[in-house]
Amino acid sequence: MKARLLVDFEAFWTSLARDIAAAQRQVLVQTFSFEGDRIGRLLADAMIESRAVDKRILADSFSKVVLSDKWLFAHLLNKEVAAEVKATNSLHTELSARGVRIKYCNPFGCSARRLLGRNHKKLIVIDDRVAYIGGINFSEHNASWHDLMVRIEDDQIAAFLGRDFLRCWDGRSRAASYGKEGAEFHTLDGYANRSVFARVLDLIGSAQSSIFIASPYISFPFYDHLKEAGRREVAVTVLTPRNNNWRYFTDYARWESARCGINLRLYDKGMSHLKAMLIDDKHLIVGSSNFDFLSYRIYEEIVAIITEPEVVASFREQVMLPDLRNSTAIEEQPEGRRSGWEGLRLKLFNKGLTLLLE
Repeated sequence: MKARLLVDFEAFWTSLARDIAAAQRQVLVQTFSFEGDRIGRLLADAMIESRAVDKRILADSFSKVVLSDKWLFAHLLNKEVAAEVKATNSLHTELSARGVRIKYCNPFGCSARRLLGRNHKKLIVIDDRVAYIGGINFSEHNASWHDLMVRIEDDQIAAFLGRDFLRCWDGRSRAASYGKEGAEFHTLDGYANRSVFARVLDLIGSAQSSIFIASPYISFPFYDHLKEAGRREVAVTVLTPRNNNWRYFTDYARWESARCGINLRLYDKGMSHLKAMLIDDKHLIVGSSNFDFLSYRIYEEIVAIITEPEVVASFREQVMLPDLRNSTAIEEQPEGRRSGWEGLRLKLFNKGLTLLLE
């Protein structure tokens, strides 16, 4: 397996545009959100110009209700939002007319699962030869965030991920795993997620020296397992953005980190959407999961566990060490020390969400 880390959108797009231009047979793009802005236009133009025979874009229905981080029902009279809705619809119509098939998956429904169960995967597969996984969506606001994609050049892995794309396209997503020396890949269907995350939690439980996690939305049940690791004198560091696009999560991270005795660092260089976990400098866990309850329980995700030493070393040098330098340690966490209403509110929310999805 040949894998390369691509940090932030510019590096990702430079690589992806080259691969799309070289494609001969198939370009499959799966994204959580796809919007009719400058970044959506970049992807659309590359797909239209590609010589590949089979060209598809699969987006979650989340894009039908949220654009540029704005809930459409709450911004019905906003002219800018209305213009973006029009541009997005126009772009989709153009793609369909010019040979690129586009589809939305996971339509919303009235049940908790139909409402919350999103396909959160970010995946590109080209000619069953090259695959990309990670956290970057095709929208302008997302492309401005700090994030990570992994380019994988391996026929067998690309074919495995390509089959997952086609199952999602057909509306029959299922859990599957594929492993080879240096890496294992898991596709999560939103039903059997806990069995895959049991593997991740086992790795946390067997950590000997260090755990580093970057995530904007990390939540339960991961915090409790990190707390247990800390009790074994494992050095646990959580890095999350100071300026989170969902602002509640910054206070939540402060509260949980204080409760669990975790070293919390706030990323100071804008919004970080990057999600990754490094355990004992040996196991690198990457993909689309934010290590939150929705990923653990109900989202469709891609999780990779990489042990290839060169990739792990690259993550340390390209991501972990620079991000730690660009962050501030939170020594005093007054928000986290509020044991009364704040703690009760969070516990009730966690319990309610758990019961709702059972």
